[in-house]
Amino acid sequence: MLRPDAEYDTPLKPCKIKIDEILYPAVMQEHRLISENINVNREIITDCTSIRKYIFEEPFAVFKPEPFMVECDDGYCSICYMSDNRLSIIEMEGSKMDFSKAMNLPEEGFDGQADIIAGWVICPYCLKKQFKVNSDTRIERMPYKCKNSKCRRELIVNV
Repeated sequence: MLRPDAEYDTPLKPCKIKIDEILYPAVMQEHRLISENINVNREIITDCTSIRKYIFEEPFAVFKPEPFMVECDDGYCSICYMSDNRLSIIEMEGSKMDFSKAMNLPEEGFDGQADIIAGWVICPYCLKKQFKVNSDTRIERMPYKCKNSKCRRELIVNV
């Protein structure tokens, strides 16, 4: 059974945002919607859509009726609109979060080959067990897709 959609807001986080090349102090909050679906291959896909809201300490000097570009000090850029009270701006479209950003990057010179530990093929990206192999099993250059729902990367198995 699939998990129902879950909505939540992240804690308020102080930030500086750039609008028209001017920096403004604000607090940022993300509204997240996490959902699980099944794709055509009957695999579970987890999606997380995030919409940011920036709240100013004081009302913005001039109301901006048209959408405009906002750049946060964490490097995130988006098109936003201003609320009627001029105290907050909200992102126009939610962004899909990429779970791979939460994973460890491979070491320099990494060739994408799986490790074998205690008879198990281990994904080199997320370090999860994939399948068991015997000591007499022989596999060469077998492409394999990680079964971890947050990874799903291609790897090469050599046993």
